[in-house]
Amino acid sequence: MKIIVDEVGEIIAKVTDDHTLIGGHHRLAVAASLGKTLFWRDTGEPVKLDLFFKHHGSPLRYTA
Repeated sequence: MKIIVDEVGEIIAKVTDDHTLIGGHHRLAVAASLGKTLFWRDTGEPVKLDLFFKHHGSPLRYTA
């Protein structure tokens, strides 16, 4: 399991080793919308948020 933290080390989300989000969905979305930089706790590397916000299928504008 990996941990995503913010700039001050507060835990934002937990993910599996294959990057499946298992906790902190809302906190991750809020941090992303605020433009916060998030980091992997074990390595200190920045988290690429596009891994978690992929949209599959039709864009929302095409749904009724």
